[in-house]
Amino acid sequence: MQGTPGLHVVGVRHHSPACARVVAHTLHKVKPRHVLIEGPADMNDRLDELLLPHELPLAVFSSYRDEARTHASWTPFCAYSPEWVALTEGQAAGAQVRFMDLPAWDKSFHGVRNRYSDGERRTTRLIETLCRKLGLEGMDALWDHLFEQPCELEALAERLRVYFDSYRVEEEATESDHRREAFMLAHVEAALALGDGPVLVVCGGFHAPVLARATVKPGATFPETPSHPSARSYLVPYSFRRLDSFTGYESGMPSPAFYQAVWELGPEKAPEHMLRAAVTRLRGRGQHVSSADLIAASVMAEGLGRLRAHTALARSDLLDGMAAALVKDALDVALPWTMRGVLSPDTDPLLAEVLRAFSGEHTGRLSDLTPRPPLLADVERVLTVHELRPQGRTRKVGVELREPAHLERSRALHRLRVLGIPGFTRDAGPTFPTEPVLQESWTVAPSEDFISWVIEASGWGPTLEQAATGRLEEALSTAGPDLGRLALLLAESLFIGAKGLARRVLETVATQALHEPELTRLGLALERLLSVWRHDVLLGAQGSADVGAVIKAAFERGLWLLEQLDGPALPADDGHLRAVAALRDTLRFAGRALALDETHAAAVFERRLADLRAPPAVRGAALGALWSLSRFSDEASAEAAAIRATRAASRPATLGDFLAGLFRLAREQVVRAPPVTAVLDEVLRELPQEDFLVAVPALRLAFGFFPPQEKEDIARSILTLHGKDPSGARALIRLEVDPALVAAGTALDDEVEQVLARYGLLRPPEGGAR
Repeated sequence: MQGTPGLHVVGVRHHSPACARVVAHTLHKVKPRHVLIEGPADMNDRLDELLLPHELPLAVFSSYRDEARTHASWTPFCAYSPEWVALTEGQAAGAQVRFMDLPAWDKSFHGVRNRYSDGERRTTRLIETLCRKLGLEGMDALWDHLFEQPCELEALAERLRVYFDSYRVEEEATESDHRREAFMLAHVEAALALGDGPVLVVCGGFHAPVLARATVKPGATFPETPSHPSARSYLVPYSFRRLDSFTGYESGMPSPAFYQAVWELGPEKAPEHMLRAAVTRLRGRGQHVSSADLIAASVMAEGLGRLRAHTALARSDLLDGMAAALVKDALDVALPWTMRGVLSPDTDPLLAEVLRAFSGEHTGRLSDLTPRPPLLADVERVLTVHELRPQGRTRKVGVELREPAHLERSRALHRLRVLGIPGFTRDAGPTFPTEPVLQESWTVAPSEDFISWVIEASGWGPTLEQAATGRLEEALSTAGPDLGRLALLLAESLFIGAKGLARRVLETVATQALHEPELTRLGLALERLLSVWRHDVLLGAQGSADVGAVIKAAFERGLWLLEQLDGPALPADDGHLRAVAALRDTLRFAGRALALDETHAAAVFERRLADLRAPPAVRGAALGALWSLSRFSDEASAEAAAIRATRAASRPATLGDFLAGLFRLAREQVVRAPPVTAVLDEVLRELPQEDFLVAVPALRLAFGFFPPQEKEDIARSILTLHGKDPSGARALIRLEVDPALVAAGTALDDEVEQVLARYGLLRPPEGGAR
């Protein structure tokens, strides 16, 4: 585009090989003195870093934190990014090159994870109209059809200009667009005011019509770049996988390996190269692709290309041809390249592998001369000290929490996990640091994204400990009144060894416990607090009066919430049962020490047990709490109460849920009570077949609370009741098929019997009339 003499504006689509070729052509033709690029202006003093001998793709990672806002975003570049071509070839030609857009952390980019995102502008009225008229599915197919075909570059530049002019007319600019364009326009006017040669502007096509209207304003100067002491920007390695729209990236072109081939080999030769790459990948994963299949895919793609008036196969031509030739079964979902976003789990596995080949697995690498944030050096030091380097292969790491050196290793691993650094996965260990489980098992594996993620995590702090703490502090600032999230944050802060943060979380929990509206969340918090009060030596909270005061307040609030919980038809809820267990355990382990009102608590459990408005599982849990707390005068009284309550809850829709609550809190007591087992057997035997099938799902949940040995003990009791040999108990609990399948078979037998009876075909009893 050209209006003002000496001004040349090239509107582009980010990551488009065609646009990159137009930029290179324009550079060589006009030989500009100034090259202005849509990109982060706060990197202008560090362009030398960008121009080091890196291996693409790479990205500028920017982060920002203050009391009101936290933001992180990426500005990615690959070899065929028009902006990268403008930067590198402009610099090589001796032009004055600079980025002209606001920093990525500016409020104009609020909520934008990728600077070059165009996701919100892929379904405009103009695009929908063009797709409908040309019979194409989606923006990507339309772009390939209009611009990625072989074309004389001057004609392509004019076609892009007309397209983006029309696009700007149809699409309304946002307040953020106007703010960014004013900043970019000031750069263009300043460059024109210097009057020392042509000015080339490379920007997103949506902004191009506005910037093309720039005029010479004598005395105009380059605007000051916004800055903030908490803002940070670093170069990070990027990967084709992270560039691909099928992994959630929302800007530019999908299938980066395909377009890398288009850039390197040209649009005529790239399809054949990618067809070979896809078939090689399929065969490498055991997928049979014959020569005939390969020929059929090629012929089908060629035919589609000619039908669509393409002089070279477009990406959609090749993918459509491969789908038609290689997929033998009906598809459950639409072809994935007709839309954007993460692949559906129902995508045909063969097509998923083809798209992974089109995505590619290449990862960029930064030059060794690239400045690194302090966090990267600290992480590498920590990994060396604790012998946690992946060493090029996956390995298991065990941690014994009773040993000080291992405890520090555990904290390092948890800090890496909290920051989301790939390659460190905990396989087993306590869910809370004060649990009696004292071992952890981790998997340490190499990851191509390790350096990228460490650099990106540097926005939280300069050391591993500070960064992990900063990450959790932000989570605390956004947790709000959610007591469940606060309880999990308490666990995380203890795992990483952040004692100061843990104390602040405790203070927040204390405030929120007085007003928490959800029993599930309060129960989780109470469980965690009790664990800290009983066992914690890391934080120094074991037996703490302050923690005890929080527990007492949470306990009283929990009893109140339990009494408000109604719903006679509600199914068993694990969160509710866990909360009742936490209330019971608080009485059991801290009742006397914290002077809790045990009489009042027992009265609440008794009322819940007797209240038919309460959920059946809660009634069972209330009985279990009373029984496990020895609130009955003797064991016979407890068994009698359990028998009465079980008979009262014996309806098919409620029996399993009631038992789930009872077994969750009084499992050991039930196993030691043969009269209760006998009544359960009697109640279940009396259920009609249809009612039993209704009760089965909840019954499976209820009996799932018993470990194998206790199930075997119950089976022995049942066999003895029926005069059978109890030694066969183990065989009863080891069903070779899925219980759901047995239930379904029983239901089918019943249905067949009803049909036979309806038509008089049911076999008569032995000795009866035929």
